[in-house]
Amino acid sequence: MFVRIVKMTFEPSETEAFQELFQQNKEKIRGFEGCNFLELYRDKNQDNIFFTYSYWENEDALEN
Repeated sequence: MFVRIVKMTFEPSETEAFQELFQQNKEKIRGFEGCNFLELYRDKNQDNIFFTYSYWENEDALEN
């Protein structure tokens, strides 16, 4: 298994747009071959920082 954590920082005015985009695309990403888990987390101290946390079968599955 390959675990991927991505940290993203947005302009505060763009956080709502990002959340909407993630909501629209999360099921598509979860449906990718080799993706076993995907979640979005928000930093508890800074509202404009987000993390995606995902599990993949292997690194090749992520790259595809």
